[in-house]
Amino acid sequence: MAAYKDLVGQKITVVTSNPPEPKTGQMWYNSTDGVLRGLGVTTAWVTGGTYLDKVFGVALGGPVSAAIGAGGYGPPGPSSQNRAAEYDGSGWTTISNINTARGSLGSSKQGTQTAFWVAGGSSQTGKTEEWNGSSWSEDGDLNTGRRLSGTAGSLTAGLAFGGYASPAGTANSEEYNGTSWSEGDNLGASIYYNTGFGSQTAAISACGNTGSPDTGVNNSYQYDGTSWTSLPNVSYSQQQGGSHGNTSEGFVYGGSGSPSTYQNTTSEWSGTAWSTIPQTLPSPARAWNGSGPGTSGLQLGGSSPALPGGTTNTNEFTRNTNVVTAATWSAGANFPTASSQVSGAGPRDAAIGIGGYPEGSPPTNKSYEYNGVAWSAEATLNPNTGTSGVEATAGTQTACINAQNTAGGPPYQYIAAGEYDGSSWSNANNRPSGSYANAAAGTLTAGLFFGGATSPSVQLNTTLSYDGTNWTAEESLSTARRGMGGSGIQTAALGTAGYTNPPATFLTNTEEYGGESWTNGGALLVATRDGRASGTQTDSIYFGGGTPTKVTSTFGYDGTSWSTKPSLATARSLFGSGATSPVGAAWGAAGYYPGSSPNRTNTTEHFTEESTTGNITDFSTE
Repeated sequence: MAAYKDLVGQKITVVTSNPPEPKTGQMWYNSTDGVLRGLGVTTAWVTGGTYLDKVFGVALGGPVSAAIGAGGYGPPGPSSQNRAAEYDGSGWTTISNINTARGSLGSSKQGTQTAFWVAGGSSQTGKTEEWNGSSWSEDGDLNTGRRLSGTAGSLTAGLAFGGYASPAGTANSEEYNGTSWSEGDNLGASIYYNTGFGSQTAAISACGNTGSPDTGVNNSYQYDGTSWTSLPNVSYSQQQGGSHGNTSEGFVYGGSGSPSTYQNTTSEWSGTAWSTIPQTLPSPARAWNGSGPGTSGLQLGGSSPALPGGTTNTNEFTRNTNVVTAATWSAGANFPTASSQVSGAGPRDAAIGIGGYPEGSPPTNKSYEYNGVAWSAEATLNPNTGTSGVEATAGTQTACINAQNTAGGPPYQYIAAGEYDGSSWSNANNRPSGSYANAAAGTLTAGLFFGGATSPSVQLNTTLSYDGTNWTAEESLSTARRGMGGSGIQTAALGTAGYTNPPATFLTNTEEYGGESWTNGGALLVATRDGRASGTQTDSIYFGGGTPTKVTSTFGYDGTSWSTKPSLATARSLFGSGATSPVGAAWGAAGYYPGSSPNRTNTTEHFTEESTTGNITDFSTE
């Protein structure tokens, strides 16, 4: 038997505490705890970034860190969709739509974000489309039009097998060379609703339906590039499940059994046999898809009686020596009052919430400090505060500047401002031009305020900087609007989404400020207003808002484009948050939420970014 030193090149060391960043294969003896430790393999399903729409029967391909999804069924109806998107391992970003809207379509499971195909789908079409990284183009049709088939392979070496070709399932199998389809060896049975994975010369077809209404089977077959052979049965029966992997190690999951029993089971193929493993999907459903060439995989969408219109769910399957904790919103302490139009500043462990409109009451003149655990009532706002509450804020919990309206209206002037020093509010110099529903970024001594309105029909593109004493007019926004989300600093700010009227228009526009001028950035994935933003110009999130209904959506910006992130638990708009808060310390408190009066909330939520840590495990010395 080989010695550990000969295998890994070093001896097992004795330490009094675990190493901060252990490496795969490394082992050590912790003398404090008296145990032998190393990194153990962990297997788990974890929640990924939400998809752009509710969907089921979607095409999916590529690895977890660079996947692509297209088509499917979704609301209203559900109806065939033509939406397409790319996944970067944490969120989805929209790309050009496929040319023909359809669901239940097949795809190149081993495709990439620059080389991917979809084929077949609704109405038993044979239509094939290819994605080259920038556009979709049509190529040779399947010889047998079909939907609900298993697929595998890459752009230039694809495979489609089984499926529904009216009026029944088919055993037909076809190979794709990147241009046209040619006939291959037939499966051992006519089957549809089957799932597949692998390559053109080493693929597996698993489960499906052989003709009995709503009854899944556990058949499996393997293709070697020439012929199909029967394999042992999958460890559970299902149809419309997802899958990923290869012929040495693969996984099948979810689907429905008989009659209409929806599953969250995961079955593993070891290369010789199938077995059910403990790791289950977060929710039972069918008509979802999976992709991934190895042990890591991605699952998208799905439907069930509880989720009839599909879902935005994305789940990642991992098997490695790391523990992945998904990004999420979690509950914080309730804001002191259920209020809308709350302003705020600072990260969640040192935040301030300012003013707001409680239900059926005049605006409050209080500010509240938050330490990440509890809110405490602090100072009364400065004397110049008007009766319409407060607006955008730049700065921190102990040093911020807040836009306000001048007391004494109506008519309201919206030119006042107030400064907070961590204990009390004082009047700041009035702004040279008034506005409400504006956005802010930066600090007390280097602040930036932009956009807004002077009336419901007059939106502004005004930009004002603040140096701690004086206001200065800066270069105007490209698009006049109100209700933007603001984030970043004075010389690198981000303004996102918003609203203009007339005509009443919700916007996706993103603009970046470099200290002298505004330039257009990547468009937000949803047109909305009155959401909030946190972070920097190259690492921000935008969350909540109205479309016009209040939403839970969260999106992340990398300096170029927006992608989806986990959603808020409570839909809301016009709530408190911190514009310069790092993404990992973002928060949202109070605000409007959907429904009839009372329609204000006092809930607080915290955003936590995805994290990865080594799975330190104790090993036996026996």
